[in-house]
Amino acid sequence: MLATILVAAAMAIVIGAIVWKMIRDRKSGASSCGCGCDGCPSSGSCRPDKH
Repeated sequence: MLATILVAAAMAIVIGAIVWKMIRDRKSGASSCGCGCDGCPSSGSCRPDKH
C-alpha cells in the first residue's frame, strides 16, 4: 500500500514538472521540438506568428 502511494506520488511529481516546463517554455516562446523550424514541413501551422 505504501509503495503504491509512493510510486503514484513520484509519477505525479514527474508529470507535474513536465507540464510546468512545457508551460514555461511556451510562455517564453520556445519550440516544443527543440530544433529550429527551418526544415519543418508544418512550421506554418505550428508557429504562425514567427513566419
